[in-house]
Amino acid sequence: MWSTHEGGVSELTGATGLSKFSVTPGLPADWDLSAGDGPAAARARWIRFGQSWYPGPYHTFALRDEHGACKVAMGGTVLPSPAAVPRRDAYHILTGRMSHLGLFADGQHPWPSDLDPDTVHPCLMLMYPNYVTFPVGSQSADPASLHQFVAELVAWARTEHIASIALLYLTREAEPLLAELAAAGFTARPMGERCDLPVTWSDFDGYLRGLPKKYRDEAKREINRMDERGLVRSFRPLAPDEPELLDLRCQLIEKYDGSVDRGEQAAIFEMIREHVAAQDITVFTVSKEDSLLSFSLFIQDGPEWTVMLIGSTYRDPDAAYGYFSCMFYQPIEQASARGVALLAYGYGSLDAKRRRGCQLFPYYAAELRF
Repeated sequence: MWSTHEGGVSELTGATGLSKFSVTPGLPADWDLSAGDGPAAARARWIRFGQSWYPGPYHTFALRDEHGACKVAMGGTVLPSPAAVPRRDAYHILTGRMSHLGLFADGQHPWPSDLDPDTVHPCLMLMYPNYVTFPVGSQSADPASLHQFVAELVAWARTEHIASIALLYLTREAEPLLAELAAAGFTARPMGERCDLPVTWSDFDGYLRGLPKKYRDEAKREINRMDERGLVRSFRPLAPDEPELLDLRCQLIEKYDGSVDRGEQAAIFEMIREHVAAQDITVFTVSKEDSLLSFSLFIQDGPEWTVMLIGSTYRDPDAAYGYFSCMFYQPIEQASARGVALLAYGYGSLDAKRRRGCQLFPYYAAELRF
């Protein structure tokens, strides 16, 4: 039976009477305890950082035991209609309107390309803001707990007159969940692959030795050409005001999207300063004489480093070397000394990442229409 408590939390007592399914606006106070030492994308600060990118209010869906401890939890939002940003929208992704990004490259989209959006909205979309999705909690890999979580999620959606449920960017941590989604009637299909680089070296020479010879030679050529051109590599904290980084960021966005909102990009830098401790931010730069060519901004969560922002000028051909240095060679050189065990590179540019040592892992989408 459903009941609503103070703070807008809805609860459903499970069939055993020992578990409760709750829907909480925002993040519960114990979220990071539930997330544990899993991938950084599911930690509270990443979710809070990215909530403003959601087209609707963020909610947490959780199965808790009789003592209130989290067994299984996930987060997402209810979309009343297709969202403006395609890569954050279930309708665009599942109907194939994101094919230019390489999603569902085999053309096997879960929803027909001419599907009437009114038939699948409101849509409950589960996805963390950093394009990663998997359950957290003490029983996040337990089939029985996942079975109950999925059943009660579907029951809640029916009660709320939701037309469809979509889980996007499901990573390998979600494999036990995929089995229970399939048993509940969801359709799941591979979306593509993402890149991660485990740190297996103690210094840069060790990294190079771990690459296949042709890729090792390619990396050495790029580094030698940077030296020949007098390009200066450096790293530092994020400053209170970074107009040069903002300029490079805007140039990159404009190149690939055709236009850029400078105010929106400036707000991203401010959100990073607000939500991330200064000691967890590293800015890698490549300069030529007095001109900044490229930068990357990495955020560290314990043993994991995530690339958050990149930027580059397109007015100097040497910036191409700066991009690869900031994205790969400089963080790789510093990773071991910083206690980093994994560089999380995410989606896109798969070949460039693979040639520099990244491992590719599949990710999935699952959907259910009522």
